Amino acid sequence: MSVIRLIDRKGEFGSADDYTPLVRIYVDGSCSRNGAIDSSAGCGAVMLDQNRLEIKLVSKYLGQITNQQAEILACAKALEQLRRPCRVELISDSKYVIDTMAGRNRMRTNRPFWTRLVEECYGHHITWRWEKGHSGVPFQEVADRLARASSAVCNDLSVDDLEQLSGHLSDRSEQFDIGEFEMELEKVISRYSTAHQSFIPASKFDGIGTLPSAFSA
Repeated sequence: MSVIRLIDRKGEFGSADDYTPLVRIYVDGSCSRNGAIDSSAGCGAVMLDQNRLEIKLVSKYLGQITNQQAEILACAKALEQLRRPCRVELISDSKYVIDTMAGRNRMRTNRPFWTRLVEECYGHHITWRWEKGHSGVPFQEVADRLARASSAVCNDLSVDDLEQLSGHLSDRSEQFDIGEFEMELEKVISRYSTAHQSFIPASKFDGIGTLPSAFSA
């Protein structure tokens, strides 16, 4: 997680007690070897405070869960970064997530994950928007790369690494070089030792994955 301040405009708004931030969030979940015993999932998010012009990056390792579960948790992990009630536009390339949260689908499966996401929605006014994946939307592409990175290294990207990467996304117009960002991200990934490639379970979701527990019948 990291925040980069672009412009401080807090003087343009009322008191802190009355202020409700306007936030846009691009999220993505990724699972390599989906459904396999050695699967690895991660999530990424680009969070934009529209009023203060701040950017915050999130890149979390999620353990051995499915791609659908990773897409749900990507939204939850992003929303849990918010420290006060916000007006949120949340953008995902997962129709499964967007249609479900918009009430067009029922939460028939993955109930513990949906419960986690619903709990993170409390206190916020959220608009859910679907964006086709890999359609050239820069911040959506960044969220995808961050999700893939945490999945690949089986670890959260560090605060320092995200701070460094944030510097390449500080253009309000969203017109930045995704190729340059990818090169910098590859440098970050290369610094992680091979020790991070071993499987590390997602502790908060023990017992609800696709495989039976080694410690219960």
